[in-house]
Amino acid sequence: MKKKKLLLINQSGRGGLRKHLCDLMLSLDYEIFEVWVAYNNDEVDDIFRQTINQLSGKVTPILINTFVRELNLKQDIKTYLKLSKIIKKINPDIVHCHSSKAGVLGRIAAKRRKIKKVFYTPHWYSFLSTEFSPIRRRMFIEIEKILSTHMTTKTFNTSEGEKNSALSYKIDKNNKFEVIYNGLPNINFPNRMDIRKELEISNNVYLFGNTSRLNHQKNPDLFLKIAHEVIKRDKNIHFIWIGNGSLESEIKDKVVNYNICDNFHLIGYKENSEILVSGFDAFLSTSNGESFGYSAVEALRAGVPVLLSNVMGHNEVAIPGLNGELFEVSKQENYYEVIKNFIDETSSFSKETIKNSFETRFSLESMVRKIENEYYN
Repeated sequence: MKKKKLLLINQSGRGGLRKHLCDLMLSLDYEIFEVWVAYNNDEVDDIFRQTINQLSGKVTPILINTFVRELNLKQDIKTYLKLSKIIKKINPDIVHCHSSKAGVLGRIAAKRRKIKKVFYTPHWYSFLSTEFSPIRRRMFIEIEKILSTHMTTKTFNTSEGEKNSALSYKIDKNNKFEVIYNGLPNINFPNRMDIRKELEISNNVYLFGNTSRLNHQKNPDLFLKIAHEVIKRDKNIHFIWIGNGSLESEIKDKVVNYNICDNFHLIGYKENSEILVSGFDAFLSTSNGESFGYSAVEALRAGVPVLLSNVMGHNEVAIPGLNGELFEVSKQENYYEVIKNFIDETSSFSKETIKNSFETRFSLESMVRKIENEYYN
């Protein structure tokens, strides 16, 4: 049987996007697919590079150093021309673009080369990001409409909320979108006490944690505000943030100013964060919105209950009364009561029940099977 040629296009490879791409590439059926992946090597992390090396002979990397996240007309034109040339040379059966910048340049290049199957996974639409002005967000909406209508076979959304946002802005018709939850492989976890020892945190304290990037979308300011409010009243509760990002130095300064250094732990990015989460008593996310809450799902996989802001993406991960709770983000909220009530309510939660809520909805096998079916049909 002749293999299908698949070209994956992604500008970067970090965080949730990297997890998705690496898990997808590691799980594809290489008896069926011949795979290329185009990306900027300066914009990926070591795990992405290791995965590419691991798949040597199965996946062909194509490095594009002009592929940048920011709007840069000169670099964007160069990247588009390179992608167009690559597509002409490979002549793929399928092009799959990941995230906004790759989604724009990759889909236009694929359309120019008359590729019949062009898929797109936004991993959070740019027009949903509050970091952009209303004018720019409106521009993103109009661009997405044109690209979806004329240059996309189907968009894979990683949550119902993300799909519904596309429909509410009339990006395209309902049948042009397919919700495919991100999946994770099952893994074994070390003893919790060993993890606490690695984190240098006593096993006798209650630990809330997060393993996301420190950026505006993840809203670490609110995480810190909650921690400050709680620690003032209960020194037996600790908070930890595993991850780095644009707000790292700002958050460090605030921790010092709040005088909560003994109970608030900022330990930076760790490659094994998906393992370290098993040392938490609870996962706390204050995010402003998620295409898909990868970090929260990693917590469920470890049997850790989740306390999540009631926003898009989160409200499809937390099942109140079963694996965690949702809370409303409000300036008037008494967060100490939210935390104490959560601790009381989840004390009877079964670790196995929490893990089962992961296995039944977020398996890697299910994600890959659905994507491969779309590729092949």
